[in-house]
Parts: sequence; C-alpha cells; structure tokens
Amino acid sequence: LDAGAKEAWFVDAEGRITEGSSTNAWIVTRDGKLVTRHTDHAILRGITRTVLLDLLKDQGLRLEERPFSVEEAYAAREAFVTSASQIVMPVVRIDGRPVGNGAPGLLACALRRDFHKYAESA
Repeated sequence: LDAGAKEAWFVDAEGRITEGSSTNAWIVTRDGKLVTRHTDHAILRGITRTVLLDLLKDQGLRLEERPFSVEEAYAAREAFVTSASQIVMPVVRIDGRPVGNGAPGLLACALRRDFHKYAESA
C-alpha cells in the first residue's frame, strides 16, 4: 500500500496468479486473447466474472480459462480485475511496472461499458 497499490494478486507456489484479495484477475495477451484462471474450490467464482464470461461469449472474443504466470502478466497488453464493487477495473501497473502503455486498456474500458449496459437492460 505504501507504493500506492489498490489490490494484491495472489501467486501460487508455481508462480501463477490465482486471484486478487477480493477480485478475479485477468490479462489480455499481446495477441488479444483474454486470460483468467479457471474456478475451482480454491478460486472464487465471482458474479461479475460470470456475467463477463457470458458477455465475452456473446461478443465472440477469444478467452482462455487457465492459470497465467507473473511473467505473462508483466508482458500483457492489458490487465484488469473484476468484482461486484469494481465491476471491470483496469490495472495499469504490476509491481511498479507499466502494463501495456501504462494507461487503462481499450478492451478493459469497453468491457466495463458493456457490463454497465447489460446491467441497465436487465
């Protein structure tokens, strides 16, 4: 928190990101693929994550539900978290390193807008 962090991502013994302290973690790879860890008994499913997965399918976006490494997160074009309180929140720095160009990613911002449109129409 001294470094201005708003969230912490947990890393397992194999160096893979599991989830945030109260969020689900996502990255967008350099080739535009969305990646988030699959859920199981150790990972919270998250209602926002579940809705976003449905929106992604409807939009035909490429998604992989799999573990991703800290190195993949450092190299990502974008990163973001999802939660009931933050909806879709871009991540611009990880461990002090800029994600992508260091600004909120276009896809994360679009997904945030899409989520709000969906919620308003439901």
